[in-house]
Amino acid sequence: MHSPTDPLVTLHDARGRILHAGPLYSYSSNDILQTAPWDWVDLDEDKQKIRDAYQQVLFDQRPTTCRIEITLKNGSKAKYECRATPVDAGDVVAIVSSVAIVEDESANLTDRELELLRYLVAGRPTKQIAKQMGVKPTTVATYKARIKEKLGVDSLAGLINYATKHLR
Repeated sequence: MHSPTDPLVTLHDARGRILHAGPLYSYSSNDILQTAPWDWVDLDEDKQKIRDAYQQVLFDQRPTTCRIEITLKNGSKAKYECRATPVDAGDVVAIVSSVAIVEDESANLTDRELELLRYLVAGRPTKQIAKQMGVKPTTVATYKARIKEKLGVDSLAGLINYATKHLR
């Protein structure tokens, strides 16, 4: 499986086809080359996310990031975060760096704790979070402290970093 320190890097042509991919672990180059990223996902929603990302890269010439679930060779699923960047190098029009998202099941966060994390990622201040959750600001502080303990982080930045990697 690819990791943040060892991402899958693919080069694509204007039709989205893969021209180069590496490092490959469970597939050979013959399996990958000339396929399109949307060939590797099952959900129509993920196919559309990929197509939208390519349109943004090709036509708007802006980098973009999306999260998708890829079907692996053995039939299992893996979540990936993919960052597509426009390039102009002959046949290559986009470079994509894909990193597997590792779910941390040991955290066992409650629904309320996950809700709080989503508000934090959205940049909401404590008073606004408290109002939206129907609790006091001190309760929000208690939730933050519990989540920090469960995740083993010691700062707000650590909470937000975790949330951006693990929450949809």
